[in-house]
Amino acid sequence: MMTLRKSTHAWTHAALTGALLLPGAVLANETHVYGIAQFGSAASGLCEADSHSVHTKSAAEFADYFHSLRSAGLWSDVRVLNNTSARTNLWKDAALVPAAQAEDTLANAGVDDADVLFIHTHGGHNKAHNRSWLVMGSNVNGCNAITDLHMNLGNGKLNIAVVKACQSGDFEVWRAGGYDALAQGNGGFTVWNAFHGDSSCGNFVKRYVRHYVRNSKSTGVGENWIDQFYDRDLGKDNDDCPVSIVYGETKARRVRMFETGGWRDRQGTGSKSRSTFFGVAECDPSNGMKLPTQ
Repeated sequence: MMTLRKSTHAWTHAALTGALLLPGAVLANETHVYGIAQFGSAASGLCEADSHSVHTKSAAEFADYFHSLRSAGLWSDVRVLNNTSARTNLWKDAALVPAAQAEDTLANAGVDDADVLFIHTHGGHNKAHNRSWLVMGSNVNGCNAITDLHMNLGNGKLNIAVVKACQSGDFEVWRAGGYDALAQGNGGFTVWNAFHGDSSCGNFVKRYVRHYVRNSKSTGVGENWIDQFYDRDLGKDNDDCPVSIVYGETKARRVRMFETGGWRDRQGTGSKSRSTFFGVAECDPSNGMKLPTQ
């Protein structure tokens, strides 16, 4: 059952990044959506995890809204890459891996070729190595897209990443600087919406995604994420803890983007010298620490 959340709390971290937002005039409007519902054996060319048909259904909800914007002349392009079309190399940056593997800027497919992306898949984190990973739909390039080893989202077009995957925004990984590198470069990457700890999954997620994407056209791209997906499970250490990590030069700019930025209002936050972790204080998920009160 959904419950009203407590006030969102913001924790600030000084990162060692220096990205500058590109002028608004050069920003395009392209969305990439990745729904990974089919998993299985390596012999089948798949990655091992539980298959969840809702992963592609929620992806369709996200894509459908942007198709409606495109039909209204308010968006330029929408690409859907489901299941085996979602490969690890589409997340890999040439600054981190050999050039032959780096396809993050691949036209109409790579994560840095979009301005907004959505992915629904399985995920995990490793506190000792300060990283999270997302499980892909094909094992051709390896099964896991790993935040610190593969991703530099700040040197392409990407502005906003919406990640429906367990443990994709772990508080302890963030606090140790594990997500700092996501915003490196000279692009405009600003928002990583994710989950601290595990997140529940079912057909209800389609409704959550539908409400979230429709309500965030011009405002609340971070705040709406937390409002829509937070769920408190009393006494079971099993809360759903959506979080929003926002990169920018000042607290005021980061808060403004979190509260009033949207798909068509991707606000400049200046150099990515710091980040703020927005979440619900004392949210207590499986496979993640209880979030602090301050």
